[in-house]
Order: sequence, then structure tokens, then C-alpha cells
Amino acid sequence: MAGVIDLMISVDDIFPLVCLALLLGYFLYIVYYTLDLFFLNPFQRIPALTPQEELLIASHLPFFNHLSVSKKERFKKRVVRFRQRKRMDFHEDVQEREKITLLLSATAVMLTLGMADFLILSIKRIIVYPTQYYSRITKQDHYGEYNPGLKTIVFSADHLLEGFRIPNDNRNLAVHEFSHAISFNVANKLYIRSYVFLIGMKKIKWLFKNPEFNRRMGQSDYFRAYGKTNVHEFFAVAVENFVETPAAFEAQFPKLYRIIKRMLNFGFYRMPH
Repeated sequence: MAGVIDLMISVDDIFPLVCLALLLGYFLYIVYYTLDLFFLNPFQRIPALTPQEELLIASHLPFFNHLSVSKKERFKKRVVRFRQRKRMDFHEDVQEREKITLLLSATAVMLTLGMADFLILSIKRIIVYPTQYYSRITKQDHYGEYNPGLKTIVFSADHLLEGFRIPNDNRNLAVHEFSHAISFNVANKLYIRSYVFLIGMKKIKWLFKNPEFNRRMGQSDYFRAYGKTNVHEFFAVAVENFVETPAAFEAQFPKLYRIIKRMLNFGFYRMPH
């Protein structure tokens, strides 16, 4: 009996220590993650992009060329970190894997350059097929899709690269799908950037349902028809336009342009005209 009592006492003594250790471990993880996020982690060495990689980004994402020197440095560091952190799974027939990985990482960083959380925790895995694929979840053929439940983005390589080949046709599969993921990621966070984003989305929903806005949108033919599917697809399509033809966007739909600019926190960036 004395042995059982001793055991109960020892368990009671250990339990608070275990809880304290768990809390300490969680605190250290948060510190580690925060340092890593802002490139202050002494335990992580950040390799630089090669000159060839930097040139590839500059030639496929005109956005990069219009950044200040300091923003370019932040951009390049974030690209390396994003590429390190995300699991990229390629179908065996996919070619140019390093190029695709780099351009996907650069696109994610471009859209989150005004945000602290650029790693987009709502994405854990990126899958790339060589061309259009059949989704077992939706039971349909797709060029790309984002699954928030699985935290997975799926792309068709040929349509993905086509989006980068023509920089001003308002069609970029990477921008479109990452916009969905960012929307889901930011909306589920409790900080000021989340609040600003949700307010912006509320305004976009109002515009999306507004007859006058829809009349103007139909007359201009500026946004592709797929954006009319629902407000989430409209947001993703609008971000494609925002990235690829900002001057035309601002001229034709200045209110929506300003909303998206605030949502992405692009106040630091002067769009090329």
C-alpha cells in the first residue's frame, strides 16, 4: 500500500513538471518560428539565390524588377525559405522541376511580400502534374485547385508555365491558386492584417452582387468569365489582373483596385504604368 501511495505522490509531483515542460517547449517553438520568419534565426543559414535563379525570376515576374533594393533582398530571402519549407511532389513525367519550384515559390512570396506570414501555413504540399488531371475529390478535370482541408495545391505544369510565358494576359494559374490559399490562410488568423483582409473581402462581396458594378464589368470585358462563378473565384481572378495589368485595372476599376491593394498590403509598391 505504501508503494502505491508513493507512486501516486510521484505522479502528482511529475505532472506539473510535464505541463511546464510542454508549455516551455511550445514557447520555444514560437520563438524559433518567429525568428525564422524574420530571418533572425541563428540556427538557420539562408543560402542565396544564384544569379541564374534571380534572372529567371526577373524575366518571368516583372513585379520583381520594380522593387526597391531592400525589398528585393527581402523577396530573395523569402523565396529561398519558402522553397525550403514546402513539400513539392512532381509526377514522374513533369519536366523543368527546378524552374517550376522556383517560380511557384517566387509567386507565393510576391503575393505575401506585404505580410509577415509569407510561409502560408494553409499550404503544406504542392503537387504538379504534367498536364490537365482528373481530381478524385471533385470528380472533374482540372488545371489547378486548392484543397484547404488537405492544405494542398495542385497544378498542371503546362498551364502553369503558360501563365508565366505571357505576363499581361491576366491569366496566371499560380497567382490564381495561391490567391485562394492566402485568402483561407489570412482569414483564419487573429491579427490586424486578417481584419483588413476580411473587410476587403466583405467589400468585394458587395461589389460582386452590385448590379451597377456587374453592368460595368460586363461592358468592359476586362475580367474573364470564370470570375463570375462565385466571389472567391472573382477574388482570385481579380488578383491575376492586379498583378499582370495594374495600370488597366486602376484605370477601369479604381475602387476594386484600391481594395485589393490594401488587402495585400501593397502600399510599399508603386505599380508600373
